[in-house]
Amino acid sequence: MRVWALGKKYHTEMKITPENVREITFTLKIDENFIFSYDFNVIESTQRRVKNFYANQKKLDTTYNIPQKDFINNVNTSAIGIDLGMTKCCVAVNRTNGIELVAIDGSERQLPSYVSFKEKDPICGQLVINQLELYANASVFDTKRIIGRNFDEIQIYSSWPFEVIKNDMDKPLIQVRGCEGSIEKHPEEVTAILLKHVKQKVEEFQGKILNEVVITIPAGFNMDQKIATHVAADLAGFKTVHLLEEPIAASIAYFVDRPIPPNFNMLLFDLGGGTLDLCIFKVEKNKLKVIANDGDSNLGGRDFDMVLFQHFEKILKTKYKITMNEKNRYRLIQKCVDIKHTISTESEASLDVSELHFETDEFLTVTRLEFEQMASELLDQIGEVLIQIFSKTELTPIDINKVLLVGGGCRMPMIQLFLRKRFPKADHTCDENPDEMVAIGAAYYSSFLMNNSSNCSIM
Repeated sequence: MRVWALGKKYHTEMKITPENVREITFTLKIDENFIFSYDFNVIESTQRRVKNFYANQKKLDTTYNIPQKDFINNVNTSAIGIDLGMTKCCVAVNRTNGIELVAIDGSERQLPSYVSFKEKDPICGQLVINQLELYANASVFDTKRIIGRNFDEIQIYSSWPFEVIKNDMDKPLIQVRGCEGSIEKHPEEVTAILLKHVKQKVEEFQGKILNEVVITIPAGFNMDQKIATHVAADLAGFKTVHLLEEPIAASIAYFVDRPIPPNFNMLLFDLGGGTLDLCIFKVEKNKLKVIANDGDSNLGGRDFDMVLFQHFEKILKTKYKITMNEKNRYRLIQKCVDIKHTISTESEASLDVSELHFETDEFLTVTRLEFEQMASELLDQIGEVLIQIFSKTELTPIDINKVLLVGGGCRMPMIQLFLRKRFPKADHTCDENPDEMVAIGAAYYSSFLMNNSSNCSIM
């Protein structure tokens, strides 16, 4: 404890260490009228330590080892890999029989990245979505588009039921309705709630405490976003945190049990819920060498949902003279997610207007072709990112031997067709579960890291 006396003013600073937090700065101030004020600076203290950690790291190379599957059964079962997605989280662990995905939201292997503060203890996952109509103003989502950014860098979406305000450091705070009134949360705190939930579920599954983790991040994350993600993991209780770029993790998952062709070029295309990641690799022997990467942290499956939302909202307003209120708005957004999934396997899908609690039994139908036409501007944005990544290398699209599609957004046929037209000579591969590959790859690399820490690169 350190105490300063300045005239009649006193400034006391103590460092205390509660469970799961390695350092907190607690500031107690007493003014001349003996009025007490205090402040807990958990985020700031953790940020300082994490920043120092990264400042002392040597510059990492861009070559990654592809671990071989045959060694996995013999390694420590403490390995854990988390895909911290904007719309969903997914986690894989090492078991005695290999890498396995874990159910982290009831029986589901994916946890919706939604957090609610309507109760004293925050809740997360599908339950928050189910209650969104009633408790939207207590709910937070899309945190991945906020974390680690300055306030002026954030694009505010009309679909957000929460407010994003600026603090004294030009950083964002999320203002949401809690059980006892308005509260403010750092994006790192909201993300930590998701990670803490995942950690608890995995520890229950493995039957032991897990302190080391590999968490995946978009290739386009800057240092501030990496540090903020690390801080969130630290607040969630992880003692050792490694950050691995999502395209690297997905590529590892693909190649870990496949023959590795000699000297060939691959484009990794990862369209997640909130971000687009592109990475060009040269693959040789058991190495992945990054040639170039690019992406768009404001382009993902969520934006395709909103294309459908705007389409139906316009029809409801012009044809039925219906103006959406907050409850109906979030119900319609979820219906648009379902329609997007349906239209990815069927030629058309319909919206039952009565399910929005309106007095009409009309069905509004949209075809796959109509959806693709509505989403043409998003495809143009993807095309721009492709142009950007190839501008960073001497390669051309004709030099790409394989296109690997990852992320739930790649289930949309328009994405697969879009890429086939631009890379006609490449072999195109989209896994049956493209939204699970990143977590699987992270867990493989976590296993490899634990046994070969001197021979691998981690962001």
